[in-house]
Amino acid sequence: MIPESVIRFGTKKYKDSQSPPFWSEFMRYFVLGHILLSCLFLTLCKKNTDGESIPILPVASDSSANNVQTPVVPNEPEPVVTLPGDFGSDGPEAFLMTDPASVNRYANLEFSFSERMDLSSVEGTMQVVDSGGIPIPGPGAGGTFRWVSPRKVIFDPYKELAEDEGYQILFGTGATTEAGESLVVDSRTFTIQTEPTFSMSHTVNGVTLGGQGVSLTQASNPTVTLVSVLDNHEKVDSLKLSTLDGDSITLCSGGCSTNTFTTNLSAGALAPGNGGNPYYYEIELPNGRRYYKQLTFNYGTFSSNPGGIQSDVGAAVLDNAHMMEVLSRIFERFALADFKVTNKTFNDFASERTTTTRRPGCIDTTNIDSGDSPSSYHAFEYIRSYGNGTGAYSEGYGYCGFFINNYGTGLGSADFTIDVYVRSMTVNPTVGSGVPNVDANLAAYDNGSPGLGADINGHQVALDLLLVSKLSDVCGFCLLAVVLGDNDKIAFTAQAVMDYDGSPGNRKISRARVIPTTDTNGQMAFNIKTPFQTDDPYFTLNDPDEVAGDPRRFHMSPWTNDIDVINLDAKASTAGIFSWGFIGDLIASIATGIANNITPIIQPQIVQSILQDVIEQIAPNVINAILDNLQDPGLPIPLPSHLPAPLSDTQLRMKLKVQQGLQPRASGGNRGLVADAGTGITASMSPANPNAPQPMLGTNSFNVYRSAAPSWSYPFSQSAAKPGLLLALHSDALNQAMFSLWQVGALSLSIDAAFISQINTYAGTDPLRQLTDDLLKVGTLVTVLAPGKDTITGLDGSNNPFVIDSSDDVIIQVNPVLAPVLRFAPLSGGAGTEKPGLTVDFGDMELIIKGKKSNGTTYTLTKIRTSLTASGSADLLEFSNPTGNPTFANTTALQVQIDPNNMYYIVEVLEGPTNNPYGLDPEKIYRVVDPLVKSLVVPLLNNILYEVPLAKQIPLSTSPVNGLRTGSGACWLNMDRNVIRIETLPIPSNETNPYLFARLEAMTSDKGDVIGCP
Repeated sequence: MIPESVIRFGTKKYKDSQSPPFWSEFMRYFVLGHILLSCLFLTLCKKNTDGESIPILPVASDSSANNVQTPVVPNEPEPVVTLPGDFGSDGPEAFLMTDPASVNRYANLEFSFSERMDLSSVEGTMQVVDSGGIPIPGPGAGGTFRWVSPRKVIFDPYKELAEDEGYQILFGTGATTEAGESLVVDSRTFTIQTEPTFSMSHTVNGVTLGGQGVSLTQASNPTVTLVSVLDNHEKVDSLKLSTLDGDSITLCSGGCSTNTFTTNLSAGALAPGNGGNPYYYEIELPNGRRYYKQLTFNYGTFSSNPGGIQSDVGAAVLDNAHMMEVLSRIFERFALADFKVTNKTFNDFASERTTTTRRPGCIDTTNIDSGDSPSSYHAFEYIRSYGNGTGAYSEGYGYCGFFINNYGTGLGSADFTIDVYVRSMTVNPTVGSGVPNVDANLAAYDNGSPGLGADINGHQVALDLLLVSKLSDVCGFCLLAVVLGDNDKIAFTAQAVMDYDGSPGNRKISRARVIPTTDTNGQMAFNIKTPFQTDDPYFTLNDPDEVAGDPRRFHMSPWTNDIDVINLDAKASTAGIFSWGFIGDLIASIATGIANNITPIIQPQIVQSILQDVIEQIAPNVINAILDNLQDPGLPIPLPSHLPAPLSDTQLRMKLKVQQGLQPRASGGNRGLVADAGTGITASMSPANPNAPQPMLGTNSFNVYRSAAPSWSYPFSQSAAKPGLLLALHSDALNQAMFSLWQVGALSLSIDAAFISQINTYAGTDPLRQLTDDLLKVGTLVTVLAPGKDTITGLDGSNNPFVIDSSDDVIIQVNPVLAPVLRFAPLSGGAGTEKPGLTVDFGDMELIIKGKKSNGTTYTLTKIRTSLTASGSADLLEFSNPTGNPTFANTTALQVQIDPNNMYYIVEVLEGPTNNPYGLDPEKIYRVVDPLVKSLVVPLLNNILYEVPLAKQIPLSTSPVNGLRTGSGACWLNMDRNVIRIETLPIPSNETNPYLFARLEAMTSDKGDVIGCP
């Protein structure tokens, strides 16, 4: 007797602390790596170590061939029926070689005859009818005949028989022996009874299981109640509910008096945990036979924003030796016009924030009434980011209030108040014969109070200025008082320029000690330490890389000394003095002289303010434009095109937000910037995958495990020995990526010959790495289901015969119904270091085994549902490039290995016309499917992910208005291993909040090469 639904599950318990090391990877590639891990994990894995090709549908004689412990108690084989001793003594007889009281409704019906039979006469007269006298469906007798000999026939019905139904098998008088004798009367009719089914349906807190995935939040569901309904309960002796890791409760024993079973899962040993929660029922009959049913749901704490940036999932260290130089070189290349940021040049950023608003306290110019277009000075446009405003005007809004007391002009004396406005700034990319105009140097330092040293050095700059002067306390009896009085105003235009002197090494140095910060929106600010004076020449000016010195100061005297104010021209004034003819010309000349004499006094303050704004405004604005782009739309990371579809059609998008709390740190040789970060890793697919899963019922989100952001303390302590970008990333970031990949259908795979062939294009010919499609044929199933035959015949939807041929191709469609859950396993707790292990839950994975005809049409052979939890490891290494493909030279590869002896799983062969349309025997299908997890899926994954070469370019722009790009297209992060080398590092074994620790090391002498542009 064969169960209505066959389930086996193998278990190998493991403690989280015993999970094998998990090799993590750099922030952008963890996405790709764990995505591939998650998406291909659906087919799960063991490395092929014998050098043989991997059977796609391996056959095992029993579950013990898997070498996996299982709590399943196998049912005893069906009783062997023997022929009676007097068989055929009264004439030609037939005998049914099956216990008629309990017939497997999927099994073949085998008859023995006492005489050699006329085959065609038997086939032409045999009928199988149900209790209502209705023949089983299909032409002829409703099935196919296979004659082992003229005295033995196996009848295979086209469809499975109905459950718990009485049938009659009728041989007419026309069924004769080779000699023409009919069967004796008692051998012409056989009555059989098929076994019942024990189907179950389930709800958890009122939500139906078994269709869409179900995910329940603990906050809304503190108590979890499972209600299950069992068909034919009156024929059941006992019912147990268990978890895969061994806990169980008995719901009824010695008979089950009800068909409905309600269990408070939260009350005892079966309480669900944070993650995937697979359970199974064990149904035992009075005769000792057992059947198994599974159910799974996700439970616990979930992200409230599954498609957005997740806060507190990462920490980063930007070290002095590499990353400060990388940032400096990016700034230099931007000033050199190698690329634009959000479609803006350096000069665009320097001049972009214009306004006509005048802040309180600045000189009112609306009464200027004479000169060159006097009204144009009433509401003129200027760059608001340059200035000395405070409060609501702290961005700048002009340099107002320069006061000169009792200044003598030669025509008399007066007090002067001068406001200066910057109308444009021009920094040419190069000077002279291609000499870069700007260079920068950033470095974290200590000196008792950690900060960021910032050098902005240059050869040439030009500012267009507008100056407004206002007179007061003009001398009473002097020539000046004849034409100008108190409160008169004059507007000037001028240029402030520093010209290239022809010496490339003679840079003008501006150096500041900066405190970098970030706000709640992820915006960065640079604030120069105070107090500082106009000129503090304490730096070693011939060593621009020096970072020692008073951390409170700001030095820029070389700029002040070499910037000249030229082309100063009085343009307009009050009192109509420019309309006085030669007197107006004289006053203009006098006014110009006044301004020329005042300029050297105010010049250091203006220059200092301009340079302060370059450091505190322009530099952060450029950085914030990049940070804004990282937050939205983020970085597109297409999965490599050499992967099979739908993986090759998938693009990740990583969003990054630097959280509030960025700070410089210095401790011994470890120096750099540290910060917590939020990430958002989502996926999209084009074209869409029609097999993408439906949203989960309950909450359609992913489980989260973090209580705080990973600490940057340990990565920072390694920054001197391991320079570069050091990242600590919580598994929740990877879990979001896996959830999003699941959501778009990137984990819904169709494994066929084309899939395997695509893998082989980069896997090479190594037998340990090359997959084969030799056994992607239906014949493997046919061999098990119908030994000795090349075909199986079923019925199509119109009850016409449909031939399943051994030569048909096989497609294994993997449909994860429930979102997978990923987390790092606890560490050992020892005194050393280790890499965290990875644990993944896959619940309610549906495997559809399809056949494919030579004309391209497909049909479903069977559907299987499985749930599993497994642990494994991963690493990033240099791709060995066995095929010698130049495309993959100097490429980083992802390597993933799953431990087949460190996982537990459950497999169920589904029934019904949708799941098993041709009525194939679940017990025999199970013989094929049971070894899939260990003998196909594990080796398949380990081979696919033995070395997956990753993309060498990550685009840094998605459109002309965002990111870094040139006129020819988007720039990219250069992931060639000659430019950027990625490695993963161990963390302390006593870390209670495990994280992925990755290092990105810039390998080139010119650190600016990490960005490539067309």
